[in-house]
Amino acid sequence: MTGDDTTAVLDSGYRHPDFFEHMADAELTKTGTKVWNILQSRQEYGGHTKLRQRDIAARLNLTESTVSRALDELKERGLVHPQGSKRGVIVIHPLFAKYESAAHLANALADPDLYVWPVHFPDRTLRRRASEPRSGTDFDPDPDGGEEVSTPELAPSLRLLAG
Repeated sequence: MTGDDTTAVLDSGYRHPDFFEHMADAELTKTGTKVWNILQSRQEYGGHTKLRQRDIAARLNLTESTVSRALDELKERGLVHPQGSKRGVIVIHPLFAKYESAAHLANALADPDLYVWPVHFPDRTLRRRASEPRSGTDFDPDPDGGEEVSTPELAPSLRLLAG
């Protein structure tokens, strides 16, 4: 391993802390997940990835049309720029991009010129169990009336800029 290779391994960058938690909601196909992982591993700071479809296809031993469908899936979810990218450059959503540090992430997201497009993950509906074991009983989950709860600090809402 050369000195440059060591630097690349150690310089993994900083990503939004909720990255992995929210990716489960994307419900990507197996191929979409593979392509997403390649994009994540090859991206530069700020989410620009200099890869062509044929490079991804060769790396994953897939056809270019299969990779194209996977990229379309990533675009539908909003994980990569929905309008496509310059030839050979795929842009990852700013919330899922890699940055040099937490400060760089905060500064990038605070930039009024940053275009943050919507993310569309499939709706996840939590279903109540058909048979609730406590229904029809005197069970009270908070028998003493509880205590005052402080209002949680809300994360700042993100803004979407018109293209």
